[in-house]
Amino acid sequence: MPAPSVSTLEATSAILGEYMLKGWTLTDLHCSSCKTTPLMREPAAIASRENRERVQFCAGCDGRPEGRVRVPPVASVPEASVPAGGLDAYETRAVALECTDRQETVAVPQQSQSHPAEASQQSQSQSQAEPKADPAASLSQFLLQGYSLLADTCPNTSCRGIPLAGYPKRKDGSKDGRKVCVSCGMGWVEEKSVDEGWVLTGEKKGARGDDGGAESPRSKKRRELYGLGDVKGKGKAVDVGEFERQARASENELVSKAEEKELEEAVAESSNSIQQPHLAQSLTQTSTALSTTLSHLASSLSSLTQPERLAEGEESGKLFVDIKLHTEALKDVLGVLGEVEKARKGW
Repeated sequence: MPAPSVSTLEATSAILGEYMLKGWTLTDLHCSSCKTTPLMREPAAIASRENRERVQFCAGCDGRPEGRVRVPPVASVPEASVPAGGLDAYETRAVALECTDRQETVAVPQQSQSHPAEASQQSQSQSQAEPKADPAASLSQFLLQGYSLLADTCPNTSCRGIPLAGYPKRKDGSKDGRKVCVSCGMGWVEEKSVDEGWVLTGEKKGARGDDGGAESPRSKKRRELYGLGDVKGKGKAVDVGEFERQARASENELVSKAEEKELEEAVAESSNSIQQPHLAQSLTQTSTALSTTLSHLASSLSSLTQPERLAEGEESGKLFVDIKLHTEALKDVLGVLGEVEKARKGW
């Protein structure tokens, strides 16, 4: 038996898809004449309502089920009869499809020669948004490629209840959760079917606000407090490790500057210190207490910057504020301690 032509396969696929949309069953039985086309069987409800046996036909040999032999649903495959005029109608349909294809192939190059960019954009938008004229033929093509017919329908209002097709299984045998409409070509996927490796795209929100607009006063104050600069109009993102290094460097710089300033002032004003009775013991006790407080603050700051605290998932904003407060407290204690040491050296 010679191989069927491309137009014959397209016509057969169109008939299969049309009657599958009407509720007919694509069986696993093949036609005894062509040996390749699976048989279609009508729904049992239609046959029961008309009090007759179910119709079974071959889309390749019989064309459509009008006037086909009514056979009971048995295991054996009966030979389908071809009525007079069936092949002529089939060939007429094939010639019409071929002529339509030729007209489309002629019109597309003319459009691409005049406006190639506009033609590509229009064809892409039309293929994704506009429903196809023959969804049955499109469905049969999807089924031949391994797609599965789903019970869900396309949410697009222009599709009018066209069913969705599920993607074939992956190479490893796992299920692919993506869906596609056989009419408009739009793709769909449920949230539970999204894999970890997939990247979800959407509208990007601004770094300083939900709508990317003006920066809130709280965010602006926090950015100025921690010295976060601007990069192309948006706040510069600083990770926890980088901020920790900047905080330690700022702390060391503040401590060194405070010590230098206190030593210079102590040397310059040591000669002008006024001696007071019983002040030496009080200054010593005050210096000891300030040293103890300074040690406690340093230990607390060290515990805040431990990797274990960062791994616990503590809020970054709260952690940054705590580090800043400890740094300011250390600066104040060092200032008071310097004044006490100046007073002690004046004795």
